[in-house]
Parts: sequence; C-alpha cells; structure tokens
Amino acid sequence: MSSKSRQHAEYQSAVSKLLSLADFERKSRVNDPPDFHLKRIERLLSYLDNPHHGQKYVHVAGSKGKGSTSAMIAWALAANGYKTGLFTSPSIHRITERIRVNGEPISESNFADLVNDLWQAVEKVTADGDIGIVSVFELETAMAFCHFANSSAYISVIEVGLGGRLDSTNIITPLVSVITPISLDHVAVLGDTIELIAGEKAGIIKQGVPVVTAPQRPVAQKVISAKAFEKRSNLIESNTAITITKEEHLDLAGVKLELKTHNATFTPHLKLLGNHQIDNVTTAMAAISELETTGIKIDPAKTSLGIENIEWPARNQLVATEPTPIFVDGAHNVDSASALRKSVETLFPHSKKIFVIFGTVRGHDPTAVAKELQCFNPIFITTESRHPKSMTNLELSKLLNESKIAVHTSASNTSDALGVAKNLANENDLILGTGSLFIAAEIVEIEHNIQPELYTDIKLHPRP
Repeated sequence: MSSKSRQHAEYQSAVSKLLSLADFERKSRVNDPPDFHLKRIERLLSYLDNPHHGQKYVHVAGSKGKGSTSAMIAWALAANGYKTGLFTSPSIHRITERIRVNGEPISESNFADLVNDLWQAVEKVTADGDIGIVSVFELETAMAFCHFANSSAYISVIEVGLGGRLDSTNIITPLVSVITPISLDHVAVLGDTIELIAGEKAGIIKQGVPVVTAPQRPVAQKVISAKAFEKRSNLIESNTAITITKEEHLDLAGVKLELKTHNATFTPHLKLLGNHQIDNVTTAMAAISELETTGIKIDPAKTSLGIENIEWPARNQLVATEPTPIFVDGAHNVDSASALRKSVETLFPHSKKIFVIFGTVRGHDPTAVAKELQCFNPIFITTESRHPKSMTNLELSKLLNESKIAVHTSASNTSDALGVAKNLANENDLILGTGSLFIAAEIVEIEHNIQPELYTDIKLHPRP
C-alpha cells in the first residue's frame, strides 16, 4: 500500500470513528441527559487543556444566511492578511470542509490525527458516566478549536450548529457576535414561535461584547435588543451601520455593490446568487467594521476582493446551463424557500416549466417549502438523499398530498430523480433541486463528478 493510500485509509477510519457517535434516529442513549447543555463540551475541552482559551473569535448564529455570512467574514479577514479559521456545518461534499484555515479545508491526515488524538478524551467523558456520550458535533467543535490553535490562527469565525444558547460552540467569548435573520426552524428543539427561537439565538450574546444583527422581524429584534441590554452589549443593526450607495445586478454573474460605513467604502462584486445575499454581505461588513474597533485593521479593497473570491456550494448555485439549466439550493423552511422563490423569479424569469427535485430530512416542514414554490406550477419529483435522517418518499408524498400538492413521480435516489427531470425537461425549462442541503449537494456531485464521501458505505466504528 502506498503512503497516500495508507493515509486515506487512516482518514476513512477516522471518519468512521467520528460518525460512530452519531444518533441519527434520535433514540435515547444510556446516561444521556434529557436536554441540551454545555457540560459535555466543557468537560471534553477541559480534558484537552482548553484549546479555545486565549483565541480571538467571531461567533455567528441565526436561522438563515449564517453560513454565507460566516464565510464572507472569514474570507474578508484572510484577504487582509489575517490567518483565519472557519468552522461551519453541515458538510456539503466532504466532512473536512467544516474546518478551514484561510479557506482551505483541514487535510485528511490532520483530520485523522485529531480524531485519534482526541479519542481518549471522548472515552474519558463517557467513562465519567454522568453526562452521556460525546456527540459528533461536540467532537467536531473540539477538533476545530484544536486545529485553529495548532495552526496559529489569528482569529476564527465560528458558526453555531443549532440554536445558540446551548449550542456546543457557545463556550467562547468572541470579539463580536453576529445574528443573521431568524425564522421558524428546528421548532422541536428551539421552540415553535419566533420569540422562543430568537431567545435561543440571542443566547450567544456575551457580557459587554458587541452584537451585529441582520434585518429581523420586529418580534425577533425586540428579543435580541432586550438580551443585548441585559448583557450591556452594544447592538449594531447592519442596515443602519452600512449604507448601500450603488447596486448593479448582473443576473447570473451576481451583483456589484458599493457599501459605505462611517469611515470606509467597500466595492465587492458578490458572485453568490440571490438578493438575500445582499443582506448577508451588509451584515458581514458591519461585523468587519466593528472588528476594527478592536484593533484589527481592514483595507476596503482587500476586503472587497476577498468577498469576490468566495465559493459557497449548494446555496443558490447554478450547477449546469445546458441543455437545461440546473439550479440548486438547500432551502428547508418557509423563509429560505421564499428567498429561493424570489431568486428563481429574478434569475429564470422565462422558464416555461420548472421540474423540482424535492427531498428533505425528518424534522423539517416540506409542505411549507413546497407551498412557496407552488406559484411556478412546478412538477415535483420526490426523492431520498443518502442522509440517514432522510424522509422517505412515502412519508414525503403523504405530507404533500395531504396539503393538496401534486407529486408527479418519486425516485429512489437523487441520481434517478435527476435522470427523470432531464428526460422530461427542454432547454427552455428549469431543473430545481431543493428541500435540503443534502439533495442540493448530491445534484452538484452528480453533475460535477464529485465522489461522495458521507453516508455511503462507511463502516461505523463501535461507540465508546
């Protein structure tokens, strides 16, 4: 076996070991506490000598746009010469994408080394017997902190996984906190009202740490404002801190912007598609501007170039242009579906028919997404992603039919669904893949010949 082959095998073994911690069915496990909490991640990190201490961070929460906003902040900082870590979720094509330094994913060898190096601490937490088994996300969070420390990152951008208050990432004290738009999502965990969800997201606000917010519903902004007041945190609203003085839309080439703060002008060519990305970039620029008050020097020209170079797959991504355009987005709730609808209306105004390859994971509301797309009179082709939590065609079709949303046909996997759509579509039509990031990612993989990594034939390592 060659050295490269051996390293890849070690990496696959590490992925297997990591995923052995997953509870895809949400079944209770022995000694698992009933609620989310921070005790496990705190103890895990304590066994690792707290690698997150003494580091600079930007912490980003929200229901939509938090991944894109995090990437914009990270790319901008890196373009200014700061070695910048970035931790995001979920994985799109490869699990290593979650942990990056200056845009580059962690290497397979470093990933494998970290899993193996941290595993003893994982086993120690389990052996303690009082706070349950370390989760996949908790271990990934610890790995990110270790990698950023090992890489001597100057500053790291940390995206919240779920919620905020009790998310595993919420053990840092950042220079700036950021909250992107809040909507109804993960209601079983976070609550079934905007107020409750906003309360969870606002849980990342730390004493005396400034917080930047994207434009919010009034009810969400009220909750955030109250928490900021309680924590004596300076509240910066992005649409007040940033003025858009020029906006040149270039259709599928994105949009050129001129953004002004009180002391600087940014001129990014934003290639990420969708008008909602304008809110994301103004939020990112407001955060960057606030970082300047902490002594981090920012050059507007370098910042603009950094944002121009962002690639963020499976979010409003044009995957193919011919013979039929293929467009994908991971919209999985009503607000993200509304943003997707507006993108389709703007970018593909002349499409005769729209074929929607549609799938989701359990815990989301597919009918809310589908209803947002009904204005196109779409032809729905339901399918199942490889993800273990994927909703079955039977489950999905039943929900859609109950909402009087017609399903044209069902396919057993995304590849077959794409084949059906291609056979039915003409050059003046549109193929749209949505409902989950996993469906969007699989279509990208198929069209771009990317070898899938996750949830295929990886044999799981026994749980600790």
